[in-house]
Amino acid sequence: MRTVKDFHFVKRLLKTLYIKDIVIAKSSEDLDTILAQEPRLIIALNHGPMMGALAGLVGLADSMQKHGGEKRSPFGITWRKFYELPIAKQLLSFLTQINHGVGFDEACVLLQEEGFTDCVIMPEGELCNFGDGVAVLPFLSPRFIELALVNQCPVLIAVHHGSDRWAMPIKLDRRLEPLFKWLPQHMHETIKHSRTLSIPKPVKKKIPKLYMSFARYQPSLSLKTLSDNKEQRNQQLHKEAEIVRDKMKKMISLIITERRLNDLVH
Repeated sequence: MRTVKDFHFVKRLLKTLYIKDIVIAKSSEDLDTILAQEPRLIIALNHGPMMGALAGLVGLADSMQKHGGEKRSPFGITWRKFYELPIAKQLLSFLTQINHGVGFDEACVLLQEEGFTDCVIMPEGELCNFGDGVAVLPFLSPRFIELALVNQCPVLIAVHHGSDRWAMPIKLDRRLEPLFKWLPQHMHETIKHSRTLSIPKPVKKKIPKLYMSFARYQPSLSLKTLSDNKEQRNQQLHKEAEIVRDKMKKMISLIITERRLNDLVH
């Protein structure tokens, strides 16, 4: 098990290669305080475009190391199919500290019995293949909220902005929608609404400034108020997850405003 400090060399290398500067937005809550007060966190990080996950993770590791979190030991949950791909499996196994797809029960064991302090999740998942790389897409699952409840910890909402330059959004004519009916339902629904494909660009230029922002969120639900009925429980979790998504949208909107003001000044 590695700590955030143990990732320093790899984080520094990736930052040197791909990102000129990482800054925490003025609108962000104080990360030092959150990390000092919360021994465990479920970290919900926006995905951005397909390659945006890399920028987001580097930004998260950099921010945590600089703000009192270098001794924390996070693990990550990502799309289990990635572990079946050559190279991707080795890279993700290193970054997530797990060499296979992790389910809900195993995530609880890792947090409660294996010494990990935090669980990092990108709730948009593979929907990163759609949209403009800035908008926060619908979440695939709200169970990260349940993970926070079961493990008695809040959600740390983390967003990054700037990695959209690593993608080329392509608008699709409505007449092309039938061509995508073979996709899983959640993907087909997303492409119907966004009508935008996100095509990864070769990473040739560094991100000039990657903005990060953080907010602590304590779900209004508790294990006592969580319904035993599966359908009702799912509705409760979706409602809480949508609050997190709305907060992500507002945080990114504030970052965009800050970035535009900085551009005007300089």
